[in-house]
Amino acid sequence: MQAPFLNSGSGRAALGIDIGSRAVKVLQASIMAGRVAIRAAESFPLKPGIVEQGVIVEPKVFGRALAGFLARKGIQPSSANFSIPSRRAVLRWVNLPVLFGEELRSAARFKVQRHLSFPVKSAYIEACSPKLSEDGKSAEYLVIVVRRDIIDSRAEAIETAGLVPVRAEVEAQSILRVVDQRLSQQSALWRDASLTIIDVGGVNTHMYVVQNQRLQFLRGVNFGSALISSVLAKVVEVSDEAAEEMVAGPHTELSAAGVLSSEVDGQAVRVSVVSTLDKLTREFIRLMRYFRSLHPERSYAGILDHLLLCGGLAGLRGFAEYLQKSLDIRVERIRPFTGVIGNFNEESFENVARHQEAYTVVMGLALTGLKGTGLARSKESAGNEYVWTRSA
Repeated sequence: MQAPFLNSGSGRAALGIDIGSRAVKVLQASIMAGRVAIRAAESFPLKPGIVEQGVIVEPKVFGRALAGFLARKGIQPSSANFSIPSRRAVLRWVNLPVLFGEELRSAARFKVQRHLSFPVKSAYIEACSPKLSEDGKSAEYLVIVVRRDIIDSRAEAIETAGLVPVRAEVEAQSILRVVDQRLSQQSALWRDASLTIIDVGGVNTHMYVVQNQRLQFLRGVNFGSALISSVLAKVVEVSDEAAEEMVAGPHTELSAAGVLSSEVDGQAVRVSVVSTLDKLTREFIRLMRYFRSLHPERSYAGILDHLLLCGGLAGLRGFAEYLQKSLDIRVERIRPFTGVIGNFNEESFENVARHQEAYTVVMGLALTGLKGTGLARSKESAGNEYVWTRSA
């Protein structure tokens, strides 16, 4: 178990909480000698039904469980930044006059309400990251809309855990912040590079396309690591939980032919998951074709030739290589812990680092807290009102 976080002499700390569909990840970080230092990185599984369509069904029950988990891991109460599922957010680029504050939110609300499947009054909405027109009279804003019950249930759960929920952020923004942190160490050419990112979660996979530091395309498909572990569980005749641990284990590897090699009670097992993986590759090819249909060829040239991979399944040995061969695209894993300090038990840090791609979102949330950006509690509103203060 890692040492409890200490405030003395280590600078301001930030806590990120990534509430996924199957697990919760917690990461606490601070700045030491100008570098990001991870003080704690932990995760625990969620029982089915705890989160429904992005909403925490029983926030107080969840919050008490989270409080107990943090106490057992020695993570002291603090302010927290929490995630919002990308698939539960509506993002639109719109042209608006140069406005500020509530006037801007009202104009954005009017612009996007026809794109929503729920009443605009039941959502938090904000416009951010403007790009001014040549005459300076109008701007292009990224408008982000999230249902209130999704954000409020998460904030209530975090408050019940004894934490202060100060910021929320769409998963896409957290991932892009980690990527930006990495690219900021590169040349200016790389910082302005266009990127394609694939985030493979437990149940869903998302594709993001970034051009000139702007999120241009976001789509999700119903594919996740649960499909792989489900196949393994049936063939090997173990529980889904045991199969998930096997997929994440150090002895499991995916071959170029789509065969999963692992161990059960010291015995080697080999299971073909190629038909399951074909679902992901087909969906990704479909999304690439759809993206190309939306843009002239010159605007996406080179973007879909190289992709970055994150999420829980990204840590499976051989998975990136399998996608690279199947898609004929260069695939590189996002390594969110590159260049950071592991300021807790070395064994624990090494164990987490083996699965660091799964911690990309929560790492981005911690960076959000350290840099003071994200969706913050509104200074203009009372209670648990939140407004978007910056997009990734």
